[in-house]
Amino acid sequence: MDEDTQTAQAGHEAPPPARATAESFGLEWTTHGEVARLYASEADLWREFETFRIPPDLFPGKRVLDAGAGMGRWSYAAAKSGARHVVAFDLHDGVHAARRLTRGVGRVSLLKANIFALPFRDASFDSIISIGVLHHTGDTYRAIRVLLPLLRAGGRLFLQLYETRGTAKDRRMAALLRVTNRMPKRLLYWLCVVLVAARYVPLLKNLIQAVNHFVQVVSFGRHRTFWRNVADTYDWHCCPYRTFHTAEELLRVFADAGLVDVAITNPAYRGGINIVGRRPEAARDGGPGPAEGMQGVLADSGEAR
Repeated sequence: MDEDTQTAQAGHEAPPPARATAESFGLEWTTHGEVARLYASEADLWREFETFRIPPDLFPGKRVLDAGAGMGRWSYAAAKSGARHVVAFDLHDGVHAARRLTRGVGRVSLLKANIFALPFRDASFDSIISIGVLHHTGDTYRAIRVLLPLLRAGGRLFLQLYETRGTAKDRRMAALLRVTNRMPKRLLYWLCVVLVAARYVPLLKNLIQAVNHFVQVVSFGRHRTFWRNVADTYDWHCCPYRTFHTAEELLRVFADAGLVDVAITNPAYRGGINIVGRRPEAARDGGPGPAEGMQGVLADSGEAR
């Protein structure tokens, strides 16, 4: 995408598509900004985190960037997993929920920023994670290219992106998204509440499952909380952009970008592709030294929040 997907740093007005993305996900993550609303227990959060199969040495002692933090649950997990410093950003007001969640769990810095106008210096991070985000940017490949220079030599990038459901179903879901994306966000949210509630009713459950086979209308996990199912269903329908990918495609994208040790971390994961790659040690960088803080990460301007 071009100027329509870009915005300046925090404090500047975003163009319409970026504002729509911020409005959509800001509602989601300010409404569902507490772990207790999404998980029956913190142990459930960790069980989900473990299914991504992120290499365990991605965090301890590392400066980590969480690209698209949402309400901060994966920034929280990174900090609790031993990261020396977690820097996280997102486009919307969910960063305030992320700040509350990560307060007191380690060194976590939150910024409100657009991925296509980031305020960071090149080679600032040992590790970058982006879980369930880049497929909502409008240009997934460009978003990947934006993140790569931020890695130090030897640093690793971990992404989770939507996996294709098959060409025909992907097209049907894109058509449905064009409808739901035009709805007022609060109306759409409460429609998702009704749909999820209907999924718990035996007769309606069968109907929804039949429809989901053709085009997904409810995102549902029987071991998830009611409000987590609402958040996931709303997330599915609210986004201005959504792309689907294959493992083979992403392996090629990572390799073409010059990353090495590329791997799908959990091939059995349903609905998403979890992929990791490393920037070669031979890459040159002039990143800030280990003792430097946010002033070593930020470029000439940028505001930590």
